Amino acid sequence: MKIYVFPADMTGCGYYRLVWPSEALIKKGHDVTVVPPHQRDNMMQATLRNGVVTSVKIPSDADVLVLQRVTHRYLAQAIKVIRQSGVAVVVDMDDDLTCIHPSNPAFNALHPVNGNVDHSWQNTLAACDNATLVTVSTPALATRYGRKTPAHVLYNMVPERMLDVPHIDSDVVGWGGAVFSHPTDLQELGPSIATLLRDGGAFKIAGPIDGVHRALGLPSEAPVATTGVITDITAWPLAINSLGIGVAPLADSRFNNAKSWLKMAEYAAVGVPCIGSPREEYRRLNRKGIGLVAKNPTEWTKQIRRLRNSQSLREDLSFNGRAVMETLTIEDNAELWVEAWTEALIRDRVGRNPLVRNGI
Repeated sequence: MKIYVFPADMTGCGYYRLVWPSEALIKKGHDVTVVPPHQRDNMMQATLRNGVVTSVKIPSDADVLVLQRVTHRYLAQAIKVIRQSGVAVVVDMDDDLTCIHPSNPAFNALHPVNGNVDHSWQNTLAACDNATLVTVSTPALATRYGRKTPAHVLYNMVPERMLDVPHIDSDVVGWGGAVFSHPTDLQELGPSIATLLRDGGAFKIAGPIDGVHRALGLPSEAPVATTGVITDITAWPLAINSLGIGVAPLADSRFNNAKSWLKMAEYAAVGVPCIGSPREEYRRLNRKGIGLVAKNPTEWTKQIRRLRNSQSLREDLSFNGRAVMETLTIEDNAELWVEAWTEALIRDRVGRNPLVRNGI
């Protein structure tokens, strides 16, 4: 089975969902080729007639194409044409694009009424409807994108090298992220960070400082450390590992209720004890033994103080978190990806061949 994988980007989402699983599968002997975004036009070329895709040129040896976060109207159309040529198509999704917060830059880029004729989340829904199989990171996304197509949940895993990053215990509280893509999440912490700073504690951002003070209700002169923008994906584990206690606030929204457990998983993988909001996937990870949960600002203050005041609790959560994440590495679970892609191939071949469909 020859598989071509097309990540939507070469940043976190592309690596976690497709690039790193593909690299692990290649090492295991599977015939997988990763096509970076800048090479996509060389590997997939569509012919249009009156604004409609009529044919698509793809590698002649392809059995399965895996596409990520499809938003372009022509690519959504192309999926049906590709399948008609005998190649299965899998679409991978890691966010519910239909309910992005209006303050997120992606909202205007993808909202179908904003005049963008090429890209929209309506095209994403069409792409998933046209695909052979959809892979997603949460059950909530399976409900969203599995309307007409079978959806397979592949929970986000971490590369095993994250488990080898040495962690030094501290009581520095911090958050890994960027306000521009999380416009309402830090607000879930309420006054807990202001209280932390009044208590003499330290707060740090693994990421850009822009918008942090306003989101936390802090004066502009409040001391908040920052790593600055992290552009190298390989530097990300070191950035979040510089935190002593990781916070993972998520506002209670439809978008966030479909989000994966990745932030808490990353903290746990590098040994950072963490606290998360009570969103479903964070609760799922917490039930496995990772971190603490805080459902309101009062609880955020309480849990932060608990961890700052107890080195033994921090060390226990660090040890337990890494023990859980040892079972959730990409390398040890990569076969789940190829199983899903194989299922797509079987589904299309059974659907096209009545002899196979009837078990002959």
